[in-house]
Amino acid sequence: MEKSDLESMPPSSGSQRRVLIVEDDDDVRDVLGELVAALGLEPLPAATAEEAIEHATQSPVAVALVDLGLPLVDGYEVARRLRASAWGAQMRLVALTGYSDQETRRHAAAAGFDHFLVKPADPAAIEQALVATPA
Repeated sequence: MEKSDLESMPPSSGSQRRVLIVEDDDDVRDVLGELVAALGLEPLPAATAEEAIEHATQSPVAVALVDLGLPLVDGYEVARRLRASAWGAQMRLVALTGYSDQETRRHAAAAGFDHFLVKPADPAAIEQALVATPA
């Protein structure tokens, strides 16, 4: 991420600096959190769909990185729930998954995701998704 990209983002106290990371794998969630923090953004980690919705409700976020293969309630449902709320309608949603087939991509788009990244995602692609304007 270029310094100018970070400078164009609102101050750290605003919701525009918070990134919800929804990932059930502890190691992946930790690495994503470190990447987000290294960019000067505030990671809000969540291991489950319920935890993610609770975080987003209590602390507005600009972007959510969401694993599609969550247990019990999948990432598609997380996206639908976020999009259904007034505070989630403008949130940038980034799908993270190990699947790259067209059907998975279509389901992600239908659930409301703005971006689609395949694991292991390149850090530069994650950075770009954090600052890109939703399509």
